[in-house]
Amino acid sequence: MFFVQGRVEMILRDVRAGLPARIMRFFVDGDNHRSRNNAGVVIPPGVAHAIRVEGCEDAIMVYGTSTVFHPEFEGRIASEIETAELPEAWQKFLESGKQENRK
Repeated sequence: MFFVQGRVEMILRDVRAGLPARIMRFFVDGDNHRSRNNAGVVIPPGVAHAIRVEGCEDAIMVYGTSTVFHPEFEGRIASEIETAELPEAWQKFLESGKQENRK
């Protein structure tokens, strides 16, 4: 992975059989933010990984694999966060906006 734009937080967790479970957490700056935190990241098989954008700037990354990419093989650390329902108060607020737009 190489980040062209933005800043991201990355978490890695080694889940390979026979190795101690280790966790690494670090930040990577995109190429548009020249610093010592510009880096390409190579993640070996068996290492779970999560990425989230740091700040409000969109992140753009180049991602390559050494094998054929199969999304169903990708482990997700926090997929339940991405699919969680909105809080009830937010849902009501959004629905009230739809009704106002119909008037």
